[in-house]
Amino acid sequence: MAIAEAALAQMTSRSLPVDPRSYEVWYRFASGDSGLLCAAVNGRLDRDGKLSAKDIEKIYSAHIAPTDGAVKADKIGARIADEIEQIMTMIALAEDSATNYAANLANVTKQLDAVKDREGARALVETLVHVTREMESTNLKLQSQLQAMWDEVGHLRRHLDAVRKESLTDALTTLGSRKFFDDALAKAVAKCHADNAPLSLLLADIDNFRTINDTFGHTVGDRVLKFVAVTLKNTLPGKDTAARFGGEEFAVIMPRTPLKNAVEVAEQLRAAVMKGELIRRSTGEKQTRLTISIGVATLHAGASPQTLIEAADLCLHAAKRSGRNCVVGEKDDKLISAVAGATPAAPPAAKTP
Repeated sequence: MAIAEAALAQMTSRSLPVDPRSYEVWYRFASGDSGLLCAAVNGRLDRDGKLSAKDIEKIYSAHIAPTDGAVKADKIGARIADEIEQIMTMIALAEDSATNYAANLANVTKQLDAVKDREGARALVETLVHVTREMESTNLKLQSQLQAMWDEVGHLRRHLDAVRKESLTDALTTLGSRKFFDDALAKAVAKCHADNAPLSLLLADIDNFRTINDTFGHTVGDRVLKFVAVTLKNTLPGKDTAARFGGEEFAVIMPRTPLKNAVEVAEQLRAAVMKGELIRRSTGEKQTRLTISIGVATLHAGASPQTLIEAADLCLHAAKRSGRNCVVGEKDDKLISAVAGATPAAPPAAKTP
């Protein structure tokens, strides 16, 4: 009840519609059970001071609702289980058929011992031939049905693999999805802890992306997202893993990379993205320059994946508050200034037209 009241209080104080989906997001936030959901809510509150209906939808889809891929995988898994159950039934039928055939053979053998004339032997042989042909016909049918079922299982398995791959890939950018990122980061953190090796995480956000969408439309916004994704792929070393963290944010997992080297790579990414410009095709007129802000954090002893995400996110917000189009690492003076509430003037090169 206390959690429910806290959730309703949050919604009321922020003048949000009291609908089931919004309530579930705020209930999960108030309970504190999901660190990733809390980080997503706090990140948007820090940035915009509120949560819009669109924000609620994104958070709900990312952290509460089952993904389309998960639903598809469950359905395919159920179909595979059904096919395997039918196969087991067919195998049981084959065993019954074989048992009956063995019983018939045993019966014929006993009768042969009692046969004293040719006619009796012929009758028994005809019975044996008839039983054998029935057994052969039954086996052929079972073999055909089993083959068809195994073919269907193979098809479903291939479909399931495709769905799993789809659920781990962001459709727009072809980078790893948020689910892929969460799984990859958990594995990377566990491995680096086990090997006592460094690990750094980059969180990058496209500057003024909402303005780009509002000014030029979502089609242009999608092109900007694709451009940044391609830039990440072309700039990052092969051992690093890039993913779409959510919205206009990207994440890069950098195993065996200390903070200093990760900051250098982040600067290379920032400079590479700055080469991109929005140009009106009809006139060739340059509209605006693309820039990104990046936060860089490193894994500390005993730290969890969520702790690393929160540290990188804090650095990203510091980069935003420091004028955008810059990189802020854990040891950067800008981080201290931003956390303290100061906003230093941005250098001329960092301004976005």
